[in-house]
Amino acid sequence: MAKQVLVLVVLLCVAPLSALAQKADVGFVVGASFTSDSTIRVTCPGTLPCTIILPVEGFGTIHPDHRIFLEGAFGVRLLDAKLASLHLELPVAGIPSQPLTVKVLSVLSTTPFDHLSSVYVTPAIKVKLLPAASFSPWGSIGGGVAHFSSDSGVSTNKGALQFGGGVDIKTNIPLLGFRAEVRDFLTGDPHTANFLGVPSLTTESGLHRHNLLVGGGVVLRF
Repeated sequence: MAKQVLVLVVLLCVAPLSALAQKADVGFVVGASFTSDSTIRVTCPGTLPCTIILPVEGFGTIHPDHRIFLEGAFGVRLLDAKLASLHLELPVAGIPSQPLTVKVLSVLSTTPFDHLSSVYVTPAIKVKLLPAASFSPWGSIGGGVAHFSSDSGVSTNKGALQFGGGVDIKTNIPLLGFRAEVRDFLTGDPHTANFLGVPSLTTESGLHRHNLLVGGGVVLRF
């Protein structure tokens, strides 16, 4: 058993090096994020300041504001069939300090009650069409983890499903290219601070929170 484990470890170490010798690229992308709202159930305990703001309990939403995102993606080519190629990639994306506002019944907060930062790490498989052409469209799907941290000190780890697509554009400079892409990181709801001391609980479970990233950048090919 020990020998079998050792052989497996060696194969896992050698395989990425073999793929890297074939082809590798690193992409750096920046753009805008669009995050779906989270539905919450707010329970008013009947004490100040809750009774002033929320006389009764009800449903509401937490709205993350649009924010810039930063992403780096490392990829290695596993197979080249000329018309299409298969790649293993590791996209790592982050959204810093998204302001969070809340609306319950007809009450809308005018200032953020918290700020949320997000990091997504999702190993994926990517298929690229016409990899040798000047314009190469591609699609990606994978899964991993999302880490959320708020200014209030609350941290959450959630599973993440990533899917998206884009196009790589070659230039006359051998190592340099450009990339335009759209990715969606589907996660669960992160934990945040309670709104003005009012206990709240998200009403949805599972992977339902869309974190859509739209942007462009550069690609370095090796």
